[in-house]
Amino acid sequence: MTLADDQSHLLHALLQNEVEFVVVGGVAAQLRGWAGATADLDIAVASAEGNAERINRALAEVGLMKTDVGGLGTSFETRHGRLEIVRRADGIGMYDDWLRNASAVELDHLTIVVAATDDIVRSKEASNREKDRAALPGMRRDFGLATEVANADTKL
Repeated sequence: MTLADDQSHLLHALLQNEVEFVVVGGVAAQLRGWAGATADLDIAVASAEGNAERINRALAEVGLMKTDVGGLGTSFETRHGRLEIVRRADGIGMYDDWLRNASAVELDHLTIVVAATDDIVRSKEASNREKDRAALPGMRRDFGLATEVANADTKL
């Protein structure tokens, strides 16, 4: 699995600045085997002391251009694309909830903490956004969940 250059740059900056985070959303799904595409990097971050300062340093390195605060998180436009910090995700919760089932993935000499497939799917289901509903069948297939879901449906 190879990420887009922009996403790799964002991850490098976060890791070099020792930001405590879990990759969630579309990039997490890609790192877990989903063949779909995503335009941004979504992360959940620890509220540990000093983590906000480390995030700010990483954002400065990637050329922060614009910030947009939303109900569930904050979106940052950088010269390497969009980074979204998820404060709370539907169906999952906050950083500690993502971290509970997450595991490390080795990619391009980086060790990245990535959300579990079940949590990714649960979050996409709970968000009920059109783009997430459209992505779910491919995610389930690529994660090897399609058969389990189909069997669960037939038992009802």
